[in-house]
Amino acid sequence: MKRKTASHTPPSLLEPYRRDIERCVKCGTCSAVCPTFLRERRESQSARGRMVLVKAVLDGKLASSALFKDLLATCTTCLACESSCPNNVPVTMIIQAAKEQAVAELGPGIIDRIISGVLRHPAALSATAWLAPVALHYKNGSSEFSVRRSKEEKSGRGEKSKGKVAFFPGCAVNSMQKDIGKAVISVLGRLGYEVVIPDGLNCCGRPLLSLGDRKIAGELAAYNSALFTALRADVIVTACASCGLTFKKEYPKLLRPSEKTPVVLDIHEFLAYALPGMPMGSVRRTVTYHDPCHLGRGQGLSGMVRSILRSLPGLTLVEMNNADRCCGFGGVMRITHQKLSDGIAEDKARNIIATEASAVVTGCPGCRMQIANALKRVGTKIAVLHTVQVVEEALRNTEAARSRRRTTGDQNIVNERENKK
Repeated sequence: MKRKTASHTPPSLLEPYRRDIERCVKCGTCSAVCPTFLRERRESQSARGRMVLVKAVLDGKLASSALFKDLLATCTTCLACESSCPNNVPVTMIIQAAKEQAVAELGPGIIDRIISGVLRHPAALSATAWLAPVALHYKNGSSEFSVRRSKEEKSGRGEKSKGKVAFFPGCAVNSMQKDIGKAVISVLGRLGYEVVIPDGLNCCGRPLLSLGDRKIAGELAAYNSALFTALRADVIVTACASCGLTFKKEYPKLLRPSEKTPVVLDIHEFLAYALPGMPMGSVRRTVTYHDPCHLGRGQGLSGMVRSILRSLPGLTLVEMNNADRCCGFGGVMRITHQKLSDGIAEDKARNIIATEASAVVTGCPGCRMQIANALKRVGTKIAVLHTVQVVEEALRNTEAARSRRRTTGDQNIVNERENKK
């Protein structure tokens, strides 16, 4: 990397974080939990190492460069370093500022421009959805289900609606994990809610932030917020951990004071409220659970998810080692650093296999794709499911049991009449 010259643009985006950066005492506690360091054993790919590089750029001892940007891009934003840091250094926020500073000084790269161009236009995103598995290096993409866009999608169950729920599918569900969208709509309908999926929804903006493009991320935030505000739904729900974290933690910073920040619940939060008291059939599965980083550390919902799973009749939950360790998806990181991403995922796959569970459940479509791909590479057919799909199975089994009881009852009546003749 080249040294800065005196005429170089000052790192103004990093300056507000100077005190936070200086609180990093390089103790190495983060290295014990950083997924990229544990895989590569390279100091530059640890949280501590990245802080050293960022501090050098801030002090003018190091210039922003393509290599600097690339090292920042290997961070999966799993938040494990922040959870373990004894000095509470906001590492993820600092790396985000460093990415934005690098883009401001160097401009976006070719891949960045392509991703940004696609994600900011709903029509382009829809037209190129089939390319997403290719870009992410996944051989198997989406299911046959298509998330239906409509102003109102009612449960169709002939019951009075309990309320209107706006569902934000997100890019991963819309493009590659569409069966999750089907399960969400089915579960909400079975629980008695109308489901609203507005036309023209855009990306939540998380990938743009990963690329250091705060301007476009802000535009997407404003667009989506206005769209949801116009719906007047009772609640907005997402089934993607990263989308949920973006709405909750990033939108308040991306939106102007005059723009309304939407209140969004992760599907698990909604289920924790709506499921108690609902009759559920038996789900005869032994499963293990993978904690999505943005759902567990990001939103603090690990305990809630496990409570939901343990409430399902017949389901046995077996914990894996390092259940909360990153699976290596990392969004855009997966596109640019496939080998590193695959390596982290294979470590996760081995922990899953060791539980001898028949399925692994997770709360994020990105994690689901990543884990399914890793399990396939190591030659196992363990199913990978989103929590809402397991809940749907329990609700569906309840109806099946009721149907069998009705059929049996009707047959008993017929038999009694025949016997009386």
